[in-house]
Amino acid sequence: MDRGFPKEILFQSIEDRIKHFENRTMGHPKLVKSYEDLMEKFETLSGKGKVLLVYGPSGVGKSTLLKKVRSEFFNKYYEEMTEDKGLIPVLSMETFAPEDGKFDWIDFYFEALRNLQEILIEDKRLPLTEIGVTIPTDKTKRKLRNALVNAVKYRKVKVILIDEAQHMTKVGNSKGLRNHMDAIKSLASKLEIPIILFGTYELLSFRNINGQLGRRTTEVHFSRYNSKLEDEIKAFKYILLYFQRAYPLHEEPDLLSEWKYFYKHTIGCVGTLKDWLNDTFNYKMKQNEETESLILSDFKKFEPTIDQAFLMAEDIRRGETQLKEKREEKESKLDSWLGLDHQEEKEEIKRNTNKRPGERKPGRDKTGTEF
Repeated sequence: MDRGFPKEILFQSIEDRIKHFENRTMGHPKLVKSYEDLMEKFETLSGKGKVLLVYGPSGVGKSTLLKKVRSEFFNKYYEEMTEDKGLIPVLSMETFAPEDGKFDWIDFYFEALRNLQEILIEDKRLPLTEIGVTIPTDKTKRKLRNALVNAVKYRKVKVILIDEAQHMTKVGNSKGLRNHMDAIKSLASKLEIPIILFGTYELLSFRNINGQLGRRTTEVHFSRYNSKLEDEIKAFKYILLYFQRAYPLHEEPDLLSEWKYFYKHTIGCVGTLKDWLNDTFNYKMKQNEETESLILSDFKKFEPTIDQAFLMAEDIRRGETQLKEKREEKESKLDSWLGLDHQEEKEEIKRNTNKRPGERKPGRDKTGTEF
């Protein structure tokens, strides 16, 4: 049976075997679907300066999706990059959780400029005060923003990818949230390239804040594998089988027969699963280089706890419910505002009548004409 790796890897160093497994990724159905959906929408938005939201559960594999998109763009523009040394086709960065609970645009601009290899970044700060503290004013933000716009255009960036973008929703109130999304939309419009935000269901806060922002925003839902759907459970089992065969060990471990255990602790999120499998293999190999295989007790050492899994499940349920209920509620309200619900009622009444074509309704005719 094909074990999913060249046999010579079994005789390489522990570090090489660990690295080999860590680098193994799988184009599973959810990942492929999200990638195709994202790239299709990107092609329709290219050059239009719109914002794409890619959201889903924590640990579902969004970072893997981002890496795939980034790699695709570097491959696409490889020849052009060899001729134009200044070209950076993708600005890829990660936002960090704010220490004070509020997203910092100044840090964001600095990180973006560093990723674009901008020189003299520190010189773009405002002068220091007498006590040596920089004043983070709107003037500083505008200066850094203009520097970023110029750098993106000079480097001929085609797309901006922002990981962990849910941190950008950290604001004090709804007005701040609207201002943040407006700033992102305005930046995309100014640059005339798409900005893709990858994050958890917290990104749903950015959806359709108002009509103007909604018109410039599109989205991709990268969902988990749902145990209530038979096809998705089959897919999750196949993913387990793939990784158990990919372990560079003399004996193939049996993960498949314990699929419920692995599913319960990951809630069907492949990114969380892969990190868990990586940590287990890394530890076991460094503890005993003669390890022949892995057993269930090896995985228990690094399993996401039930408390962690419960919190993950709550976040996922909240996000999935919010998606479903918001859509149904808004669709119902929209039908009401447009009068489409009344039209449906009229059509239903019309369908239920037994009157034959040409047959007059009983009763006295009205006199005169309605005006």
